[in-house]
Amino acid sequence: MPHFISNLIFLDGWRRHGLAFVAGAVASLAQPPLALFPLLWVCVPLLVWLLDSASLGKNFKASAWAMAKVGWLFGFGFFLVTFYWLGAAFLVEADKFVWALPLAILLLPAGLALFWAMACGLSAWVWSASPLRVIWLALALSAMEWMRGTVLTGLPWGGFAPALASNSVMMQALALVGPNTMTLFAVLLFGLPVFLFGDHQNRRLGWQLATVTGLLFIAQLTYGAYRLAQPMPQQDHASVVRLVQPNIPQVEKWKFENRSWIFNRLIAMTTLDSEETPVDSVDLVIWPESAIPFYLIEDPEALATIARALPEDTGLITGALRRERSEVGGETVYNSIYQMASDGTVLSAYDKVHLVPFGEYLPKQSWLKAIGLEQLTAQKSGFTAGTNRRLLRDANLGTILPLICYEIAFSDEVQAFPEGADWIINVTNDAWFGATIGPKQHLHLAQMRAVESGLPVIRAANTGVSAIISGKGQILHQMPLETEGIIQGKLPSKLPITLYKQWGNWIFASLWAFLYIATASIRRKLR
Repeated sequence: MPHFISNLIFLDGWRRHGLAFVAGAVASLAQPPLALFPLLWVCVPLLVWLLDSASLGKNFKASAWAMAKVGWLFGFGFFLVTFYWLGAAFLVEADKFVWALPLAILLLPAGLALFWAMACGLSAWVWSASPLRVIWLALALSAMEWMRGTVLTGLPWGGFAPALASNSVMMQALALVGPNTMTLFAVLLFGLPVFLFGDHQNRRLGWQLATVTGLLFIAQLTYGAYRLAQPMPQQDHASVVRLVQPNIPQVEKWKFENRSWIFNRLIAMTTLDSEETPVDSVDLVIWPESAIPFYLIEDPEALATIARALPEDTGLITGALRRERSEVGGETVYNSIYQMASDGTVLSAYDKVHLVPFGEYLPKQSWLKAIGLEQLTAQKSGFTAGTNRRLLRDANLGTILPLICYEIAFSDEVQAFPEGADWIINVTNDAWFGATIGPKQHLHLAQMRAVESGLPVIRAANTGVSAIISGKGQILHQMPLETEGIIQGKLPSKLPITLYKQWGNWIFASLWAFLYIATASIRRKLR
């Protein structure tokens, strides 16, 4: 092993850079749906040893730049494999957008990798042969991952935290510390071979750090097994929900001539009655994001049809477009959720707050439109973001936290909703991405939010994966990808408030500061 590490450290040029890219690409496979997280016990040490190689520059500036390049190439490989499926969206209207496909596939990973480049470059300030360099890398990378989820509207999708929460036992720790702390710990845990195979001078410290890290991992697994073994809270009456997965191809969804059959399919699936799924027992029907391909509340006939389809005392929650017209002829369009009573009355609405850049709106729209760019959505003027994070309320179903599409990726923003929700509803349309890993990654993010909050997540997706998820992140029912059908099941009970829900990212900030101070103190003593 020492010989292998020495060979890595003396790599330079394209060999170092090529290995960094490959290691990052392989590391991406640690995330769901493949969930091959043991790969990180190879890939993270490779990153550290390649950074060792890059740190051997003639001066600090050269070393920092070389380490940043290694970090960027590792991150570029990681995010390229993580987000390759975004290219499928540009093939829906290939005649208009296929030219942008290479840019989308390459530019997004390249931009996200800059955060990892900054983490590795900043680590040059404290880099040494000591095992403490793994801790410094963990501190820098977790801080930059928090920034990746925040800067320029943020994109906290993917990373080491989903890998460390890739199965139901390991993900229970999210209820205690949340995803940012999981990222911090993941670098330490998967950097464990660096602790064990350090040079002789630092062997004792390395084994001490490896022991502490190993014990923390055992504690994570023990807590996960314990939490899963706890009985669910009892309910006096469990409401029954029906999720409709119509499986409408994106290329067909917004054609004017398809409006009737799409709406009729939704109605038919809402009224479907069988011995296994009796419609009269349903308390709430849920349709996916933008399920209705027209402005629903402007169509009295459609509202009347919905009223005839719903059994008495059965509500409907559906994704739909909503618009407001101004007196001068302009209009503002929102990507919304409608909450409806059984008589077709609209009780409440929620407008999506966090829109997808370039998908639902163009940043600096006037500038980008001037050079021929437009957003992917069929709404050519783009959507307007909602301003009010509000809960939906129902006398029988309790209080509902509504999230549209990738809003469920943002743990911090879920925390920002008002308190008091009993469950989370997530409506989405992943038809853009076909039978790729994207919709399955999206489902796993919903599981993570369920564990963090202790709230069940009810997920209705146009083409899948629709699911009923418990507050422990366990999938109780699901409909496979690219399948038409319904899920009918009882609404799981919510769990007691989690530690992470109570304290949020204060936990991450406190642990980060403690680890920084402790590591700096040990470094001073060693010097």
